[in-house]
Amino acid sequence: MLLTVAIAGLAFASQEGPVWFWFAACGGPIMKLEVRLDQKIIYQSSFPLCRAERSSAHSEGQKKQLDFVFNAPRAIVWQGYRDEGNTTDSDQEIEGGIWLAGADPDVMLLGVSFMSRGSIYMNTLHIAYPDRRQVSEIEPGLVVITEPIERGGEKSK
Repeated sequence: MLLTVAIAGLAFASQEGPVWFWFAACGGPIMKLEVRLDQKIIYQSSFPLCRAERSSAHSEGQKKQLDFVFNAPRAIVWQGYRDEGNTTDSDQEIEGGIWLAGADPDVMLLGVSFMSRGSIYMNTLHIAYPDRRQVSEIEPGLVVITEPIERGGEKSK
């Protein structure tokens, strides 16, 4: 029975076609990622994208995680992750983490988390499109933005 399920999974993966990975260079687009709080950039990065088969060496990018720390200039009220809302204080150090949570044929699912003092305040997803800008509001004023970077005056494709 287990062998049948494994073979069926392999058949599905082979029919699926290529999916998007980050931190994998194959001539694909470059993506910019920004995290902003009240219009100010608190973290930014860029990375190459590659559209490849799940079983390819390009899937190694899935192991990468972007970590950053910032001190919020104001209190942040976190809603929607836990039953009750949590509030971080003004000037409290907050750790952020972003990772590739899912690779699909048309999008990448980026996991996004914020924590401090051993407590996780938010754990959510940002859908990143390799060919266009996407903005996710995590909390009022706190956003994650992804978009392709322009190369030589043209949007990367």
